[in-house]
Amino acid sequence: MSTLSTNLSLVNKLKRLDIGMNVIHLTSLVLAFFLVLPLIYLIVKISFEFSLFFDFIFNKTIFKLSLNTVLLIVLVVLFSVLISLPLAFLNVRSNLPFAKQLTSISVLPIALPSYVMATTQIEIWSKNGWVHNFLKLFFEMKDFPSFYGLIGSVFVLSLITYPYVYIGLSAMFRRFDYQMIDASRTLGNGRIKTFRKIIFPLVSPTVVAGSLLVALYVLSDFGAVSLLRFNTFTIAIFNRMYNSISNYGVLEISLLAILFCFVILYIESKTKNEARYFSNSNLSDYKRIDLGIWRWIIFPITLLPLCFGFILPIAVLVYWLIIGMGEDFGFAQVIKPAINTIIISSVSALFITLVSIPILISVKKRIKFFSFFIDKVSYIGLSLPGVIVSMSLVFFCINYFDYIYQTFIVLILGYFISFLPAALGPIRSSMAQIDPKLQDASYTLGAGKISTYYNVIVKLSSPGFIYGAVLVFILCLKELPATLILSPIGFQTLATQIWSFASEAFFIKTALASIVLVIIAGIPSYIFMSNDLSKRLGR
Repeated sequence: MSTLSTNLSLVNKLKRLDIGMNVIHLTSLVLAFFLVLPLIYLIVKISFEFSLFFDFIFNKTIFKLSLNTVLLIVLVVLFSVLISLPLAFLNVRSNLPFAKQLTSISVLPIALPSYVMATTQIEIWSKNGWVHNFLKLFFEMKDFPSFYGLIGSVFVLSLITYPYVYIGLSAMFRRFDYQMIDASRTLGNGRIKTFRKIIFPLVSPTVVAGSLLVALYVLSDFGAVSLLRFNTFTIAIFNRMYNSISNYGVLEISLLAILFCFVILYIESKTKNEARYFSNSNLSDYKRIDLGIWRWIIFPITLLPLCFGFILPIAVLVYWLIIGMGEDFGFAQVIKPAINTIIISSVSALFITLVSIPILISVKKRIKFFSFFIDKVSYIGLSLPGVIVSMSLVFFCINYFDYIYQTFIVLILGYFISFLPAALGPIRSSMAQIDPKLQDASYTLGAGKISTYYNVIVKLSSPGFIYGAVLVFILCLKELPATLILSPIGFQTLATQIWSFASEAFFIKTALASIVLVIIAGIPSYIFMSNDLSKRLGR
């Protein structure tokens, strides 16, 4: 009788477990439906002229756009890794002066929107800008190379995006046992070979995850490339939408951008290294590498990304603010947009981070096509300009869900589609470093799958969740097209205020709103990198 009761109890427990997992998978499927709305929208709208699709994309103009886009993505990813990899290693593992402070403040360029970064860099580097005027004054240099085009776009986007790779790498370098490096040196390997043979294979998953975010960010960016006059998919989409009566080519180019997204995801899946390393040692007292006299030579070099990506742009904004003091524009005018920005970004970041949990569980279960489908569609939104995501939501709202049109629900949904990949990246990187033995121990102690996912995986990955939430918060702060199109009437954020002034060429008036936006975005980034959460990310 006792055995029968025990068996029935076990059967009931298994049934509850299956129901719980089915609810999680069903939730993931519902979320996936919203994620593919932009793709459904494009296919539905283009299906009426699908026979012309291939004729359209195989022409010289589209080929040039594709080449420009690929070239920009490759170069920005390359420079982002080249900046972040040595910077993170030197800040975390060496005895550079002020290394702890530099580790935290090196992420600050992430706080600047691309359109603000581009505007300020143009002021510095363009013809008759700060640098050119300095060279004319002291060296009588009249000719100056153009900052516009590919060079300026790569420069600006690399400065904005390198923190996406840098933050994860900083955490990974903190996680290493120094004994591994010491053992390599004992075997006669030099520092370069040790870095190449020991360190890089272990950090490559983080490099690939960060590079994926960078690539998708560049693919969808509009602000920087538009101001710097470099034609990419996003420029073509916007130009055809607003300068063409028929909007011919908008849908085709957007669908092509999604195809590029899938190509990037395919490359990512083939290049990422699945090697993982689990450390149970105390990493708080790791030994830093002594650079000797070279520390004072390398130190100013490590300051360059921060100087070019944050200090100089802020200096331009402060300069504009000072010369615009006499205009009728004060701090009171940015208070309400600032409050709106903080509230909507915080709610969106919390929502997106929470709903990422069932998606991650469904992907981790590896249920043949289902997990593959959930995994890949999660990245569609970040590859598209916000205006295409917004158009798809407007289309479905007007035709099927008109009661949520121009409400905060649809705005948050737009952020969810666009920025879910930003949350998934650091969370997955953090989850990948959890020792599987801990999960086995949880099962051995009688915990179910859901309980194990929450108490072991989710809790131990909390730094990844917090970093993902911070990253989504910053992206929501800076998002412009989706906020303009999907916001309720009369709702203004700092991004839309900056755009309204910039569109009327009141660049001085944009300074105060831009500085407030940078402060709001910079504070959580700095706090995260300054405390123990960033040190635990990726453990």
